[in-house]
Amino acid sequence: MKKSLLFFIILTLVFTFSLQFRAQAAPPLGPFVRHFSSLLKWTRSSSKAPHSDGHVLQFEDGYLVETVVEGNELGVVPHSIWVSEDGELFAVDAVKNNIVRITPPLSQYSRARLVAGSFQGHTGHVDGKPSDARFNGPKGVTMDDKGNVYVADTSNLAIRKIGDSGVTTIAGGKSNVAGYRDGPSEDAKFSSDFDVVYVRPTCSLLVVDRGNAALRQISLNQEDCDYQNSSISATGLDLMSYVFSSSSI
Repeated sequence: MKKSLLFFIILTLVFTFSLQFRAQAAPPLGPFVRHFSSLLKWTRSSSKAPHSDGHVLQFEDGYLVETVVEGNELGVVPHSIWVSEDGELFAVDAVKNNIVRITPPLSQYSRARLVAGSFQGHTGHVDGKPSDARFNGPKGVTMDDKGNVYVADTSNLAIRKIGDSGVTTIAGGKSNVAGYRDGPSEDAKFSSDFDVVYVRPTCSLLVVDRGNAALRQISLNQEDCDYQNSSISATGLDLMSYVFSSSSI
């Protein structure tokens, strides 16, 4: 503000000076013009953004990156991973549109076993038996204490559950148009970019709705959060994984 006012005052003085001596021989204005030009350069340069020094890195010693197993050996292109309390890995394959289970330790001999979805990568929005279920662009996965698996099925704009009764839809998916709406599960709407996280203290799913720049919550059944033996093997999911594990993906 001060710089703009100073510029206006100087410009006014120059204009007045030129009118006053229009008919007369003006005195040499060289020094004044040079000073005025330098002032203009100063106002322009002062408005520039400060110089950035870029990245400043400080590496900490003692860490090593190594590949323990490649996705093509597993037959899986994992988009995200969730690790159960007993160390089982649940991977979401957004390319083949399924959810698989991998038992550690990871090595070149590890194999993925289908939990739900299609071996062939078929898409759709189909609930029911895990082997008949269809997903479309699943990109997030989490699990409650009872072992129910929840999937962020992004292209279906829905949150799916894999439990004792098979695959169900617990929120969204009624419309194929992305949106932002709270309320009963069948009326809820999400963006096409979201993830799910199980929150034990509140017995809920936290929906990280990136497309709507919002954190949203879905309350779960209390019995699924108070389950004492939280191993996945205590649920029907273990049987389903075993049945589908006869063929690797």
